[in-house]
Amino acid sequence: MSLEAKIEYKDRSMVRSLYSNKSFILLLVVSITSGLSFSIYLLTETWYVINELNQQPWLGIVLMATTLPRVLFMSIGGVYADKWNRTNIMFYSLLTRGLLLISMAIVLYFSLLNIYTLLIFATVFGLLDAFFVPANQSLLPQIIPKEQLMRGNSILQTTNQAVLIIGPIIGGLLIETVSYPYIFPIVAFSLITTSIIIKLIKNKNISKQSQKQSSYKDFVEGIHYVKTSTIILSLMCVSIILNFFIAGPGSMAIPLIANDVLHGTALHLSALEISIAVGMIVGAFLIGIVNPKRKRGYLVLGQLLFLGIAMVFLSLVSDLWQGVLIFIFIGLGITAGDIPIKSMIQEKTDPQKLGRVMGLMSTASNGLIPLSFGVTSLAISLNISISQILLVCGICVLCFFLIILLLSKKLRSVD
Repeated sequence: MSLEAKIEYKDRSMVRSLYSNKSFILLLVVSITSGLSFSIYLLTETWYVINELNQQPWLGIVLMATTLPRVLFMSIGGVYADKWNRTNIMFYSLLTRGLLLISMAIVLYFSLLNIYTLLIFATVFGLLDAFFVPANQSLLPQIIPKEQLMRGNSILQTTNQAVLIIGPIIGGLLIETVSYPYIFPIVAFSLITTSIIIKLIKNKNISKQSQKQSSYKDFVEGIHYVKTSTIILSLMCVSIILNFFIAGPGSMAIPLIANDVLHGTALHLSALEISIAVGMIVGAFLIGIVNPKRKRGYLVLGQLLFLGIAMVFLSLVSDLWQGVLIFIFIGLGITAGDIPIKSMIQEKTDPQKLGRVMGLMSTASNGLIPLSFGVTSLAISLNISISQILLVCGICVLCFFLIILLLSKKLRSVD
């Protein structure tokens, strides 16, 4: 048997063993159901503010109340993901959010769900999710071997992107066919059912040494660990740069290009929204098939180069087909690089510190997205066009690519 045939046979065996891993399949189900639940809740919350309360000016504040606690407390969530059993953290997070939504339905039934009570519920919901995310992201290495992490992350990422498309569709259908007092219990039932599924996942216990140490010392230890690891620090910097210069301006660019550049309709907006989601699914799918194991540092550098060039081209868009094509490539580039980054961090981080590292990474990268929104909005208020903003962002990413290419030898050589 040739070397290529042996590699192909080994890859097929790995895929079979991955799908025969009960804990991985359960985690995949949890990822799908929790993602759908969060997506439907967020859409319902948004439409309730606009359509029922007629409080459009409060929409941004409500969304901030939902998302900001996730960003601010993910690092703390990461500390407890290393101290406690991760499946227990996910269980209680989902169960409590399910009970929270039942409470929302009761409050709504008595016509007491105004903008202020909604803000309280949204804040608590986001806070509970801050503990779920680091535990979820650090659980995979506990249930599958290291050599399967890339493919496992690819499968999870593919399903997560599919959920981003399916979730709003289901949410829209529920809003059209079911009244709000029934939507929240439906989502609550989904969350509570998912919490029960999580209890069936078998994972390794966290060492007692981590449990005895104070949370503050654990947090400081996590920061020190990241600072002393050149590879993890480099990967984290790449994630931060991409979230600030790509995720923020790119998200705002979709409606602005549809309206200001293309002078289009809601169909133009939908086409651009769907194209980036399709690109992300394709990128995750391709990474899962190729399953790169060597020179993955170059794949991360390639992501910077690819997305920098794509942003420059996006600034030149003048027709819908151009925007759709470029957003597909941007979505492809995002997942094709993000999956190796996450996989390498999971592989190269001490399992006892993985929750803190993933929490810090989520806080550092996602925390800059609101700032990116603010800077982009400020630039637009100064009469700088979205095309000019995208051009500058693309050039900044390309400059960072050159800097990290020249300075980070370990990232270039890392497998």
